[in-house]
Amino acid sequence: MNLFSRKPIICTICKKESAHKNKPKSEWKIEGSLCGDCYVSQMKKFYEQSLRQKCVICGIEKDVPDLWEPRYQWDMTGLLCKPCFDKKDLTYKSQRSNCQTCGKKLGMIRYTPKKKWVLDGQLCRECWDSHKAKLG
Repeated sequence: MNLFSRKPIICTICKKESAHKNKPKSEWKIEGSLCGDCYVSQMKKFYEQSLRQKCVICGIEKDVPDLWEPRYQWDMTGLLCKPCFDKKDLTYKSQRSNCQTCGKKLGMIRYTPKKKWVLDGQLCRECWDSHKAKLG
């Protein structure tokens, strides 16, 4: 009775026999066990993919350290390249500092439009009053 003897494992990728069983990670989407060589090659492949990502806006693929994380106010997920980050920052600042409808420079008091008005940005008092009179 061989209590501690193990049967050789057949690798799912290369179909070779191996004495040691390696369980693949769930992100790899591989069913079955792997030999040591195939496990290391899959690990390298997955690690290299995580070092490069695409810009959310333009789709250019760059290294992760070269990409920028969007500001939390933008409600975005993913990373941006430097030109896209700068464009998004300028548009966000202009939305916050100018009236959405008339383009007038906003002072300290700003009015946020109601959700049913479907407007992005801020409004001046006159525009907010006119929208409220029209749409309620």
